[in-house]
Amino acid sequence: MKRRDFFYLGAKIVLAGLVGFIGLDFAFSGTNTKRLVRFLKDEIKKGTDNDGVNYKDSVFLIDRDSKIVALNAHCTHLGCIVKWHNDKKEFICPCHGSVYDEWGNRISGPAPRGLYHLKYKVEATEIVVDYINKMA
Repeated sequence: MKRRDFFYLGAKIVLAGLVGFIGLDFAFSGTNTKRLVRFLKDEIKKGTDNDGVNYKDSVFLIDRDSKIVALNAHCTHLGCIVKWHNDKKEFICPCHGSVYDEWGNRISGPAPRGLYHLKYKVEATEIVVDYINKMA
């Protein structure tokens, strides 16, 4: 093998490894996105017309009956954003019809489990939710 052929073979191996690494990083980068979502205390609705359900950036913050719960708004079936239906007191997925109760527990549909509960921290002027996007 000539020195030039050996150099080209080495360059091809390095390039293939780099392309493979970038491809794997791209493929797995969106599965667990983590960020902080902030709800200002002055803007949080507490158990009134919307029954204490607040929404921001794929997070539902429920403030009802002196209890706070933060839920990931993605359906656990295929990841669609669920909608709050105040008249039924349920979260319903518009894609495949999964239904969750007012606290995010699964009632029916193809979803395998209830909505993911998220950690949060109550601060002086806001509630900070530690959002993580867990794909179904």
